[in-house]
Amino acid sequence: MPNPIDINLLLRRAYHLLKKDMSKPEYVHIEPLAAQTLQRLHQDIQAWDGSAEISQFYKYWTELEANAVSAEGTAKVFKGNLETFLQDSVTREKVRKLLMLRKQEALDFRVINKAAEVGLIAHLDRCSFPSGRPLFYVHRMEIMIFSELFTSIADRKKLEDTASLLGINGNNVAFERLQFQTREKVDEFIQMEGLMNETKFVKRGIAWWIIDAAKELRRE
Repeated sequence: MPNPIDINLLLRRAYHLLKKDMSKPEYVHIEPLAAQTLQRLHQDIQAWDGSAEISQFYKYWTELEANAVSAEGTAKVFKGNLETFLQDSVTREKVRKLLMLRKQEALDFRVINKAAEVGLIAHLDRCSFPSGRPLFYVHRMEIMIFSELFTSIADRKKLEDTASLLGINGNNVAFERLQFQTREKVDEFIQMEGLMNETKFVKRGIAWWIIDAAKELRRE
């Protein structure tokens, strides 16, 4: 078992890796695209009356622009299964509840507990698909809805490994709560380092680079 790395040192390195990567010409478009996509989504949620059909939001979960929030990678083979999942009446009601939480509740730990209690991911686990569950897309959907409280990590294994490096035990912890606990650690670092004026993209994205930061620090 590798020796633990100082959390602040780890987060500082992750922050610098993020800034370095996002300054590369091939990546500079990602942050503004993510910001525009989330702004459109959140504006549409606020304008929604709560009773209109939620299918108007489906485009956000699978459009190419969503990859700026969290890249789908090899998960794209399950994109069609998300469309099947969204046809289910129980799924639609749970997504509606999540959208209502975003629309009506304060964005703090209380809304995270309520989101976990909606049980969208647990419902997905009970559904069967011939070629695999669209878990990445459901995770990313929740990240997009609650982007101010979550990290950009949609892969459960990567999230657990990242949380572990921050001293968080993610075993049997709901995805929503593990996201929030991980983001809390990042936000504490942001406060300590005086980075409160950083963009939402950076605050959400620091956690994505933590595993790479740990590898780099252990090589030194």
